[in-house]
Amino acid sequence: MDDVGSALEPELIAPPLRPFDRRRDGLTARRRRGDAHRVVACMLAVLALVGCVMAILMFAIEPTAARLQGDIGSLHTELATTQNQLAALQKLAVHTARQGSRLTRRVGLLDRHMAGLGRTVHGLQASSSLTREQTAALRACFADLQQELGGLTLKTRSAHGRVTDVGLTDTIGQSAACGGMFG
Repeated sequence: MDDVGSALEPELIAPPLRPFDRRRDGLTARRRRGDAHRVVACMLAVLALVGCVMAILMFAIEPTAARLQGDIGSLHTELATTQNQLAALQKLAVHTARQGSRLTRRVGLLDRHMAGLGRTVHGLQASSSLTREQTAALRACFADLQQELGGLTLKTRSAHGRVTDVGLTDTIGQSAACGGMFG
């Protein structure tokens, strides 16, 4: 705020008045004071917006991470159940194959079911690993996002006593950990 305030101060100081230009210079000075209020209002609006974004991030990340941890736990439970079912089906397939040729068709069905369960187990393992990695990346990214929001700088441009441009500049840049999550 000090950089922006010091940049505006020379514009707020009116030049010495000459007797024949008093009325025109008085209007210009009033216009400049009006622009200063607009600049301050714009800066406050941008700061309020940044504050809202930070609040949303803070309220959204922790519940999401907790929900993902719960999902990981339920996936591990399903994985253990499926692995137990797979082992039981394998034992049953071996026993059925020993009974003879009339049970060959059942063995084929069980083999297809076991293959399906194996794909399910593999899919659950991949999903569980991916969810665990995403949760870790999300937690690592939260601190970087706070630091990145803290590094935002407000830049303004003015011409002839009027604000022509207001913008945010990112001095820190996006972190490598968060780049993979949101990029």
